[in-house]
Amino acid sequence: FPASSRIVIYFVADYFVEQYEGGAELTTEAIIQNGYFPCNKILAADPSLKQLMKKQKDAFWIFGNFSGIPEDCMLYAAKELNYSVLEYDYKYCEFRSSGKHIETEGQCSCENTRHGKLVSIFLSKASSTWWMSADQLKHYQSLFPFLKNSKNRVLSSCFSKEKLSYINSLKTDQKNNKFLILNSPSWIKGADDAVTYAKENNLEYELVWGLKHKDLLAKLAESRGIIFFPKAYDTCPRMTIEARLLDCELILN
Repeated sequence: FPASSRIVIYFVADYFVEQYEGGAELTTEAIIQNGYFPCNKILAADPSLKQLMKKQKDAFWIFGNFSGIPEDCMLYAAKELNYSVLEYDYKYCEFRSSGKHIETEGQCSCENTRHGKLVSIFLSKASSTWWMSADQLKHYQSLFPFLKNSKNRVLSSCFSKEKLSYINSLKTDQKNNKFLILNSPSWIKGADDAVTYAKENNLEYELVWGLKHKDLLAKLAESRGIIFFPKAYDTCPRMTIEARLLDCELILN
């Protein structure tokens, strides 16, 4: 952007940290906090989104998790807006995970559906697309070869300076013998498999869920480690990075 220009930025997402402190939302917040320009937040399901897009056509737009965006808004953005996308999972698939789709229905061919093709067009028209991992990008490109271009960047999870300072402040040598297991109701997080592993290996464990993010970090700091067995591609699970930063043992599949 020219240094003299007045930049208006809109960030669109299904949720922000004000609604839910998930990994994607925390990365989104870190980007917003450390940006050079002020950023306006708008929820993907906001009924005024299309009207705002038309009114702020000359603004720069950033789309995070966009499952709640109506198809006509995606089409309008692809045709009329200057925007970037952060792809946190696999939104071409109706389950947002081909692994979960295959587990549920026996197969996944969402790349051939109207929705899958629309998502691929939406990504291809972005001025840049930011991915959580190199393998996630390769998976997309194997299904949509036209996404093999210079607009792609691997970002990974992001941390604000404040959160990194807080993590450093929690480091301690006084750890208990417990392994934490994220008791997420999400199928992909594999909580049941992690519990089974802990029991079979006589490991002391604690199920955690519903904590404020800072409280979870504090609990990680005092714990021996984590057990995490996602059932399908989990693009960049933030908790594993936080656990490593806090000197935890990682038992992963």
